[in-house]
Amino acid sequence: IVRLLVFTLILTTAEAQNKILFVTSNQEYYGNTKISASNHFEEIVVPYHILTKAGYQVDFISPKGGAIPVGYLNTSDSLQKKYLYDGWFMDKLEHTMKPGDIMADQYSAIFYSGGGSAMYGVAEDTTIQSIARKIYNRNGVVSTICHGTAGISNLKDGNGKSLYAGKKITGYPDKLENKEMEYYKAFPFSMDKAIKNNEGNFVYSDKGRDGFFVVDGRFVTGQDPSSASKVANEIIAVLKTSLGARVQPTAKSDVEQVTEILMDYIEGTANGQPERLRKAFHPNFNLYTVAKDTLWTRSGEQYIGNIKPGEKSNRIGRILSIDIEKDAAVARAEIEIPGWRTFTDYFLILK
Repeated sequence: IVRLLVFTLILTTAEAQNKILFVTSNQEYYGNTKISASNHFEEIVVPYHILTKAGYQVDFISPKGGAIPVGYLNTSDSLQKKYLYDGWFMDKLEHTMKPGDIMADQYSAIFYSGGGSAMYGVAEDTTIQSIARKIYNRNGVVSTICHGTAGISNLKDGNGKSLYAGKKITGYPDKLENKEMEYYKAFPFSMDKAIKNNEGNFVYSDKGRDGFFVVDGRFVTGQDPSSASKVANEIIAVLKTSLGARVQPTAKSDVEQVTEILMDYIEGTANGQPERLRKAFHPNFNLYTVAKDTLWTRSGEQYIGNIKPGEKSNRIGRILSIDIEKDAAVARAEIEIPGWRTFTDYFLILK
C-alpha cells in the first residue's frame, strides 16, 4: 500500500553559506589488489553530526557519484550506530552526487573525509579541485582529515600556484603507516611528499590518536579520527570569522525543517497528538491509497479526526529519504504496525 500525502511547509530559504560539501571516494580496493578499501565511517558521521546540529546542510560527492564503500565501523559507538541505522543518512551515502552536479557558489566549506579509499580518485579530479578553489576564493574553508588530506595534493589557484603554499597541513603521516603491508605498497603516492611538493608545510603528531589538528588561515586539517570533532568545530569557528554573520545559521536549515515536519506526522500519529498533525499538513490535504487496484482518497481532516488526543499506538515510523530541490521536496517514510503490516508513505512537501 502506498499513500501520497500532500502538504505545505513554510520554510526559511537557507542561504548558500549554510551548506557544506563532503568529498568521498568510490574506490573499493587498494590499487589493483584484492584488499578492500573504504571511506572511514567515523570521519564522516562525527563532522556530519556536529555540522548539521549547528544548522548547516551537508551534501556528499564522489568522483563517480553513487554508492561509496564505508568501513572502520564501530557499532558499539552510539553515534555511529545511530547513523548506520538511519535510512535517510545512509541513502545519502548510497546516492552521492557527481562533482559536475555541484554549484560551488552554494557552499561555504568543503571537507575531505578519510579512509583508505580517499587515496584514490579524488586528488586527480580536476572538477573537485575547481570546486574547492572556488569555495576558498569566496572566503570559504577547505578542510580534510586523515587520508582525506590526499585529496588536496594537487590543489592550486587560478595561476597554477599552490593554494596552501607555506601553510601548515596535517593528515595521516607516512611515519605511522605500516610500510611493509600490501595496502601501503598499493598507495598511488605518498601524501606527506605530495603536500610538501605542492609547497605545503606538512606537520603531524608523532604520538597519533591524540586529537592533533591544525588551523592555518582557512585550512582546517586533522591527523586522524581522534580529531574529527575538533575539525568540525573549527570549521564552524573559522566560517564565523571569515564570512561573519552571513554564515551563522539564524534559522533551521531546509533539511532540519523537513525532518521536523515529518516527525510531527510520525510521532503525532503514534502518540495521539492531532495538534502536531495540523501543524504539519496543509489544511486541505488528502491521502491517496492504492488498494486492490483502486485509488482510495481520504480527506486529511478525516484522518486527523481519527487521532484521539493522548491515545498512543504501536506504530513505528522512520524517515527513509528526503530529496530537496529549490522550493519543493519529496520524502519517503516507512510505517510499521507490528503484527499487521508495513506501509511506505510518500510526501510532497512545498515551501
